[in-house]
Amino acid sequence: MKLLTTFIMAWPFLMPPMSYAADSSGNYAVWGVGKKACFAYNKESADGAKQNYRSFINGFLTAYNIFTDKTYSISGKMNKNQIDKWLRDYCQTNPVSSLENALIHFIFDHYEKRTTSSSSANRR
Repeated sequence: MKLLTTFIMAWPFLMPPMSYAADSSGNYAVWGVGKKACFAYNKESADGAKQNYRSFINGFLTAYNIFTDKTYSISGKMNKNQIDKWLRDYCQTNPVSSLENALIHFIFDHYEKRTTSSSSANRR
């Protein structure tokens, strides 16, 4: 019991430092295919209809990179195919989760592996 209490008290300090811009109830609008279930993402990806998803994923991760301190790329050294595979694996296990929720899990899973600065060749 003491271990559980310690974990619960330490949890906020273990989470990546980010805040959500949401309304006073914690809600926010999700646009586009981010609202679709993971089941749809996996099905449509298998059918070759990825472009709408790719655009949403790229925009979501880019926005995260822009608005998160000390983050050049949340995906670290992963390429788009590796990110897509991670999302497909997550969605296979969590078919009723939304794509937006899958991306939030991706961020939590990869926060410690993110790159914090650009190489000189990739500076923006």
